[in-house]
Amino acid sequence: MKLIRNVALLLCLCLVFCLVSCGESVTETNNVMTDETDSAAVSDETEQDAQAAADAAASAAAETADGEESSEDITQAEEPEDMTENESAEEDNGENTNVVPTVSIAVTDGSYSHENGTQLLTVTMVNISISVEGKPEVEESINADLQALLSETSTVNSELKAQVEADYEASLEEDWEWYAYESELTAQVVRCDSQVLSIRFNGYSYSGGAHGYSFSYGRSYDVQSGSRLSLTFLSANGADFPTYALKRVTDMCGTEEYSELLFDTDIIQESLSDVVSDEQFLLTGEGVVFLADPYVIGPYSSGIIEFTLPYDELEGVVKADYLPV
Repeated sequence: MKLIRNVALLLCLCLVFCLVSCGESVTETNNVMTDETDSAAVSDETEQDAQAAADAAASAAAETADGEESSEDITQAEEPEDMTENESAEEDNGENTNVVPTVSIAVTDGSYSHENGTQLLTVTMVNISISVEGKPEVEESINADLQALLSETSTVNSELKAQVEADYEASLEEDWEWYAYESELTAQVVRCDSQVLSIRFNGYSYSGGAHGYSFSYGRSYDVQSGSRLSLTFLSANGADFPTYALKRVTDMCGTEEYSELLFDTDIIQESLSDVVSDEQFLLTGEGVVFLADPYVIGPYSSGIIEFTLPYDELEGVVKADYLPV
């Protein structure tokens, strides 16, 4: 009985010990679980904070990128403002007002002989072609005027060819020495820019006699419109350039520089209107030049007499569009 009681007591003690041990294990387990939960919570908060920081950084980066793109857009938009007003106007009009014509001049030589081999006539002809990039109407207008002018010269040469045949036959009948006739025309560009194209024509003709005859004339054009320029058209607002030019040339004739080149003064006054004319002026790099052929206001020995009115004296008299920049 005592043995049974002792065994029962021992069992009770073992049971108590087991319960206590289990309780501590549960507590420790709970503590571990709590620590793990807290750790997980901290981890979640850390990840959330990190994500928030990352989002903030991404947002800031995006704003910065947007700001840079906007800055580039503004720069690109402002770039056209760096152009000059003239360049902007040229783009608006779809044309370049600074274009300079390209001039091609070709010279051809020819001759005409009698059936017996005697040379009757030599001819030097010039052909001119104008190219104006981006301005087909201007190009067409100038070329048409030049071709009309050169066609007149071709007509004169054709008439001279018919005349020379008859003159040579006469020389054979009257037994006088024969000299071949000559007809020559050349051209020289004296000004070519975005405002003005001016061409000087120089000619020489011989059709018998002691000597031939030299002559010259000019053609000037507005490069923007293609129009042929006249003295009246050159006049600035409120000015009369033809009258002004005639007075200036008359005054120059009275100077020592021209005194030995000219005929009597009375003849000069009657003939200067043939010099200060639309056929006889040029716009060069220095000024407006008037050309007087031999026998007009001076003898053959004086050659072609020139009168130059400098541009710096023509402000307010000639339109600013035709004064060099």
